[in-house]
Amino acid sequence: MRRLSLIALVALAACSQAEPEPAAKALAEAPDAPAEIPEATKSFAEGVRIAWENGAAVTPEETIQLIGLNGPEGAMAALEAGTPGSRWTTVLAGIASAQPTWLNGAAALEPGASGERATELDTALKAALATDPAATLRVLEVARQRLSPAVVCAGDARTTGLLKPAVETVVDPALETKKAACLEAMG
Repeated sequence: MRRLSLIALVALAACSQAEPEPAAKALAEAPDAPAEIPEATKSFAEGVRIAWENGAAVTPEETIQLIGLNGPEGAMAALEAGTPGSRWTTVLAGIASAQPTWLNGAAALEPGASGERATELDTALKAALATDPAATLRVLEVARQRLSPAVVCAGDARTTGLLKPAVETVVDPALETKKAACLEAMG
């Protein structure tokens, strides 16, 4: 058994010294997108979530039910949008967490968002983009009013500077068009 282990180690050493195949070598030399979201970007998202963390209890499923029963605007009224500590703040914190069920809720609420509620929804989506850019890009659609890459990814230089490194980490080929539109909106 010891002899087999020694042979395996020698073979492994020989393989590791061999010249890599051209395709493998090109892959190894190609620059990759950053593998990790920077700490400053994570801190931005955490700050947004903390601002809304003391809301009344509501689940993504309850939110979707409210939208189904009352429409997006009626759901916002039922969630007491604009009231500190309401279920609306819980919804915003949930969206900022980038959990897919909350992001689907954001997509369903978007048609009813206007004024300050639209700004809050936009801020929550920016925090979601900083938390899980791939999950957030999945719900964005170019044709949507407020849920488009052009709107969610745009912002002041400080915010886009924080979000850009997170978006650059996305490597899913299915999201390449949305990623490009997002990066273009960031300038």
